[in-house]
Amino acid sequence: MSIGDFARFAGVSVRMLRHYDALGLLSPSFVDPHSGYRFYEPALLARADALVAFRSLGFSLEEVGDLLDEGRTPAEVATLLQRRRDELRSQIDADGRRLGEVERRLRLLEGDAMSTLTYTEKPLAALTLTQLTDRVDEIAEIGQRVGPLFDRVYGTFAAAGIEPSGPAIGWYDAVGDGMTFGAGADLGGRALDGLEVGTLPAYDRAVTAIYRGPMTRIGEAWQELARHVTDSGLEFAGPCREVYLEMPDDADAWITELQQPVK
Repeated sequence: MSIGDFARFAGVSVRMLRHYDALGLLSPSFVDPHSGYRFYEPALLARADALVAFRSLGFSLEEVGDLLDEGRTPAEVATLLQRRRDELRSQIDADGRRLGEVERRLRLLEGDAMSTLTYTEKPLAALTLTQLTDRVDEIAEIGQRVGPLFDRVYGTFAAAGIEPSGPAIGWYDAVGDGMTFGAGADLGGRALDGLEVGTLPAYDRAVTAIYRGPMTRIGEAWQELARHVTDSGLEFAGPCREVYLEMPDDADAWITELQQPVK
C-alpha cells in the first residue's frame, strides 16, 4: 500500500506516519531507493490501529513504544494499562472536585446560594460507634473517600445480618494540615471483624442545623454553619458530626443533621 492509502485506512495523516517512522514506532515495509516513496504491508494496519488507540488514551509516544514492544509480555502491557487507568481515575476525581467548585461559584453569582439554615444549640451525648476511619492530607479528597467507607461499613453490617436501629453517622476532625474522619453507626459497642469500635465524647454545647439536599452541596451548608459559629463569637471545640436522619433513594432528598461542638 502507498503511504497515502495506508494513512487513509489507518486514520492518520501522512505527516504523522513519517513522524512515527522517524521515531521507530511504525516503519514502512519498503522504501523505494530511487523515489523515496514509502510502502506498507496491510498487516501493519493492526500496529497502526494500536498506536492510534494508545495515543488516544493519553500515553506519550515513549510509552506507546513500550506498549508496542514485541518483547513485552501481556502481563507487562497490563501493568502499563493499569497504571494509566489509575492516573485517569485520579484526574477524574480532581476534575470532579474542580467542577463542583465551579458550579458552587456559579450558583453564588446567580443568586442561588444555600438557603439559610436554622440553628439550634444543644448538648451532644457521647457515642460509641462501630466504624471505619481514614485520613486525607487534602481536605478536598474527603468527598471521594467517605462514600466508599460507608459502603464497606454497611456491607459488613449486612454480611453479619445486622440492621442498625439508629442513623448512620460520620465525623470529621481537622488534624494538622489534613482531616481524620470516620463512618459508622451505634451498635452499642458491638465489635465486628474488619471494623473498629471508637467513642465520640460528649459535649456540653454544640451548634446544630438540619440540612435538606444533595451531599454535593453539603460543603456549602458547613461553610454557612461555620460563619454562624464565628459570627456568634464562638469557637470550634471538637470533631463535627453528620447524622444522616433520612437517606431515601433520591440522593437529593437526604436529611442530615450537622453538629458542631463549640465553646
